[in-house]
Amino acid sequence: MLMAVDRRRKMLGYLRRVNYDTFENTCKQLDIQYSPPQPYTRRVTKRWLVKKAFCIKVFEEKQKLKAAVRLRQRRERQARARAAREQQEKQVQEKQTQEGTPV
Repeated sequence: MLMAVDRRRKMLGYLRRVNYDTFENTCKQLDIQYSPPQPYTRRVTKRWLVKKAFCIKVFEEKQKLKAAVRLRQRRERQARARAAREQQEKQVQEKQTQEGTPV
């Protein structure tokens, strides 16, 4: 009997996800009041808390390392952009001087 009830529960859950109208009609015809299962909650243990704290520390350290690399990359990009801008300005000035002198 428990197996049959469990199978019916699983089928109703599937029907609820796939076709809600049919699910409602089925529940109405069978006079069933469906209640969704309780959400899973983790039991908080000391081991789990320590593991979580350790994972958070590792994540923060990794972020610090990434931040240093990202900062270096950003400075390199800015330096390249500055050099390109200066070169472009230099070319513009050269063009102006060439156009300004009569031939």
